[in-house]
Amino acid sequence: MGRRVDARDVLDPNARTRCAFHARVLGTFRPTGPNRWDDYEYEAEPEGEVEVLPGVTVQVEPTGAEFRMRTKGRVVRAEWLPGEDVRCAIGRDTRELRRRFLAECLAGFGEGLGQGPGAVIVRKLRG
Repeated sequence: MGRRVDARDVLDPNARTRCAFHARVLGTFRPTGPNRWDDYEYEAEPEGEVEVLPGVTVQVEPTGAEFRMRTKGRVVRAEWLPGEDVRCAIGRDTRELRRRFLAECLAGFGEGLGQGPGAVIVRKLRG
């Protein structure tokens, strides 16, 4: 049995891919019930490699060069596979690997501003 994750937390994008790169799929988040608000369960099942295209929204994991993304209708956890030149340059330094991943492959983004509380109150009073 895998680790349970609240449906609201399974994919909360905080970055967008800047370039195309290859990644290794580490596991999949599967729903535990038929409703979209049911919890998800993470199952660590490596599934091979996937090519990540520019402009894809992802959720960066707190450690390593790992992230979550939606592909083929599912949410997967993946790990960046740097090119041979990068692997030779950084060796086994995981901090440098993460730094390079964040700098070269991702661009952060903020969520757009929503309506303020005053606009919401006016809209409700009018309608």
